[in-house]
Amino acid sequence: MMSNKINLFSIWLLILGVLVISIIIIGGYTRISDSGLSITEWEPISGILYPFSTQSWLNEFSKYKLTDEFKLINSNMTLEEFKFIYFWEWFHRFFARLIGVIFLIPLSFIIFKKQFPNQFTIHICLIGLFLITQAVVGWYMVQSGLVDRVDVSQYRLSLHLTLAFIILGLIFYTLLVFFSERFNYYDYLKIDKILLSLFVLIFLQIIYGAFVSGTDSGLLYNTWPSYNGNLLPNIVIVNSGYINNFFENKELILFVHRTFAVILFGLVIYLNYLIISNFVKIQILNLIIYFDLIFLLQGVIGILMTFHNIPWHFALAHQGNSIILFLLSLYMWFLSRKPS
Repeated sequence: MMSNKINLFSIWLLILGVLVISIIIIGGYTRISDSGLSITEWEPISGILYPFSTQSWLNEFSKYKLTDEFKLINSNMTLEEFKFIYFWEWFHRFFARLIGVIFLIPLSFIIFKKQFPNQFTIHICLIGLFLITQAVVGWYMVQSGLVDRVDVSQYRLSLHLTLAFIILGLIFYTLLVFFSERFNYYDYLKIDKILLSLFVLIFLQIIYGAFVSGTDSGLLYNTWPSYNGNLLPNIVIVNSGYINNFFENKELILFVHRTFAVILFGLVIYLNYLIISNFVKIQILNLIIYFDLIFLLQGVIGILMTFHNIPWHFALAHQGNSIILFLLSLYMWFLSRKPS
């Protein structure tokens, strides 16, 4: 019988989840501050050392000066300015290493103390595999911006974000399964398909947001709901490779992201209708109210971002709130599963 009490295993998973949420936010600021290309090499072991000496800083700065980002955009950057962007990229990588350590060492101790539930072996192996993959993809992403570009590929940025949310989702799902004996909301079984659809669509909207960020599409218009007074943006479809327009055409990317948000809003309204019509349990009503508030807050933050030309604090709030939406939608879908 699986124990649902708090123990070393569940505490470890919870800490791991908090660290993954933190690195998503740190990665968001690294992207917003244009710090991601400041470290031009991937040194998994020695890269943990921070360049404190003057000579070390000059060496790192000289490497950065060879990039197209420096030559074409930051040619007037001072060493002190470089230290700022270098810190955030270093901190992002340092935090990733920390997550690796927190994954391996406590896990080894939990196994040694025989507090590892064997039924979660596949869950934990998957989390470990995705963590390793994420490290490789992170460098693969950085590489795309070092030559013939002044920014990383939006495709690789989206892949990096996708893996981060998959890792977070796996950790949270594992925690939910561990504590599943505490849940008794099985009335959600009646709307399991719409809850699964909501979760998947929110996940896709978050990932597509990486294309908005990766192409700077959000900077095109500072108005909402219009596009500088027009009902539609000035979309010019490139005939060669129609599908590519959805990932490379800035006007279309922004339009799809905004339109998808409206579709999600309609789905949430329908979900509220189904819940209010079919359920009376206060726990279920409270949960959808919490979700509604977070969903509306996400829209408000997105609109404020647009009006204020995407300042970093609104951008991070938008990303952080998307994490809460992602976890809430996963939680609601989990409650609609048939009890095992």
